[in-house]
Amino acid sequence: MTVVPKKTEAAKPASSVNSGYWSYSRLSMFRDCERQFYYKYVLGLPYPTNHSMRVGKIFHRAIELMIREGYSSSEALYFSIGEQEGLPEGEKTYYLLGMLNKAFDRIPKMDYLEISSELDLSIKTTKGVIKFIIDLVIDDPANDVTYLWDFKTSWTSFSAETHIQLPFYGWLYKQYRGYVGSTFKGRLVFPRLDKSEDNEVLLTDEKLAKAKLWLIQTITLIEAKNPDDQEDWKMAKDRSKCDYCPYVARCAGGLLAGLSSTGEPRNLQEAEKIGEYLLSQELALKNMKSGFKKWVEENQSVHVGTGVWLIEQKPSAKCEDVEALIDFAQRNGLDLKKALNPKPAILAEWLLEDETGELEQLISYSNGRKSFKYVK
Repeated sequence: MTVVPKKTEAAKPASSVNSGYWSYSRLSMFRDCERQFYYKYVLGLPYPTNHSMRVGKIFHRAIELMIREGYSSSEALYFSIGEQEGLPEGEKTYYLLGMLNKAFDRIPKMDYLEISSELDLSIKTTKGVIKFIIDLVIDDPANDVTYLWDFKTSWTSFSAETHIQLPFYGWLYKQYRGYVGSTFKGRLVFPRLDKSEDNEVLLTDEKLAKAKLWLIQTITLIEAKNPDDQEDWKMAKDRSKCDYCPYVARCAGGLLAGLSSTGEPRNLQEAEKIGEYLLSQELALKNMKSGFKKWVEENQSVHVGTGVWLIEQKPSAKCEDVEALIDFAQRNGLDLKKALNPKPAILAEWLLEDETGELEQLISYSNGRKSFKYVK
């Protein structure tokens, strides 16, 4: 494969197999699930941003602003959140701030180091344009070492030694730049986790050659697929890959063809297919409910049949003056153990029974947890 180390404009994704534009995420998607690749890149179906993707975008943009522009972690975070139109549900600002500070503190600060962040690069090859983004490049001329860092916002760590992404980026970066230090390393950084979970891999010529071969073989496999035959694109055998896939409902519908409508299999092969179908349906419903909940929360309740889908948020009672609450419980013959740890449900029950209005004076309210439900 001939390489021309020249920066080019990124091509737009094409709805055909021979798109001429590739990236690690695109190629790894094919390796994980050919059918998902088919839906996204061949048919060109929408691929909505999920929770993990939004968190990753917010984090990467914020750490880039801290490194390149000298923003504080809070300035960078709020700017990035604004660009992404808010935090994903369940994420907390203080937690992301902690991640940013931990990640930034791990970056070496010696004056002689040359540090570049969020390098958006592309090179031309005989297999088309390869686009790649490197989170951090650290050149140490004093020791003739080049590091490639990749930040991972996942909740679990994994080994850089067995992961193809860093050698993939390493080979591409070496072609793009033309040279690297005599020691070339890749490092995975997990800012959600302790620093001890970070790990690195020595990017030897052997590893770079394997990454190049993986690139060529993967593109060759994709180009050999029939874009007009969906069945030529296999579904993932590892069903954990389906957990956050927006196309899982399509796969579930396809599995139903030819199966008994009663659900009773005629043989083991049918039993396996029915089990596979039920699992896919569960994943499809989980994803659909999550997306539907988001729409209802951002827009309005939806009337269906004799009921309505809605977001319900009841005020949650709390009492910060525990001594006064214990005194109230003693005088009214209530359970003192419950007064020591006053849960909202207990306080609500006591409020209903209190005819004096005394307890109401001790209670304050906060927004309760949002619940998504169908109410008749």
